[in-house]
Order: sequence, then C-alpha cells, then structure tokens
Amino acid sequence: MKKSVVLFSGGVESTCVLYLKLSEGQVVYPVYVKCGMPWERFEYVKATELWQETKRRFSKLMPIKVLSLKTYHKEHKVIETEEELFIPLRNLTLLTAVAGYALSKRAESVSIGSLGLYPFPDNNLAYLKEVERLITEGSKQRLKVEVPLFGMEKGEVVKRFSKWVPLHRTFSCVNPVLRNGNVLHCGRCIKCKEREEAFKEAQIPL
Repeated sequence: MKKSVVLFSGGVESTCVLYLKLSEGQVVYPVYVKCGMPWERFEYVKATELWQETKRRFSKLMPIKVLSLKTYHKEHKVIETEEELFIPLRNLTLLTAVAGYALSKRAESVSIGSLGLYPFPDNNLAYLKEVERLITEGSKQRLKVEVPLFGMEKGEVVKRFSKWVPLHRTFSCVNPVLRNGNVLHCGRCIKCKEREEAFKEAQIPL
C-alpha cells in the first residue's frame, strides 16, 4: 500500500493535495511544520478542525504530525508586498524538515502545495528536484518530492477541487483574528486577498 507525506497547513493548496492523495487510496501522513511564525498558533487550530472533518471521510488519513523547528524569529525578515509574501528558504526548510519523518514511515513521496506562481528562488521545479536528489543521496533512500498543483492558478485550483473538497473550511492568514472564541481571517493581508480573489475567479462563494 502506497504511503505519502503531505505538508499540510490547512490552506487551499495543501488541503487539495491532501484530498488528492487520499482519493488515490494512499495512506497519508499530514505534517504541520512550526517555524516560529506569528500566525501558526491560530493556523494550526484551523488545520486541526479541517483534519477532523476529513478523518470522518477517509480512514487512511493519519494523525497530524507537528514538527517544531523555530527556524524563524522576529529578526528574520518576512517580506509582504501587495503581490506576494516571501519567506526566505521556505520550501527548502519544509522539505528537509519532513524528509526524515517520511523515510521513517517508509513513505514514497513528500507532497507540497506549491503552485509556482511567484519567481521565488526556491519555488521552481529544477530547485525542488535538486532537493529531492540531495535527500535521496544523503539518506540512500528514494523519496520523491511531488508538487501536483504546480503551474496552476489559485482560482483554477479552487474551481477544480471545490466540488469535493471543503475549501470553505481552509484557512490562510498572516494576521488571524480571534473573535468570540473563533479564529477568523483578517481580510486585509496578502494571503486573505489571494484567497478571496481565487474564490471570486472560480465563482465559488466564501
């Protein structure tokens, strides 16, 4: 039986990848990586809620594994513009962090929800394949790095997966708001704007 690890944050892309792997009948190990970002505490709460809903549908979904790296601190510069959010070494950090766990589970692959929309230095297929090569060489075990949504627009992802993935339950926000015990999107940050635009483009109500 095939096993795969999915980097899972509870956002649109990682949730679609999670459901994609589960629909293939694979045993899926979701991993949430904590790097010290200010939004992670609330993001993880929402990811756990989404996991619980998904577990009721898929018996082969394993518990969320949390890896705490504390890689990023306040002095690290996270660059947020009107168009993008750049976190240096993000994909490299995530993939190398989860590789050992994936190998311990004898998983065949690690999947990441990257779309490749922005020209970040660690966000292209050549870079990701090089990471795959280095992991395989360093561990002497084959571990594929898969990016099943690569090259798609976010609105296209929402449109394609919305009929069978609870995308309205996804969460991605730089400045989450806690109101009456509920974690909400701020509605102003770049992540919120990207999510809203994607749903609007796909003509799917939020």
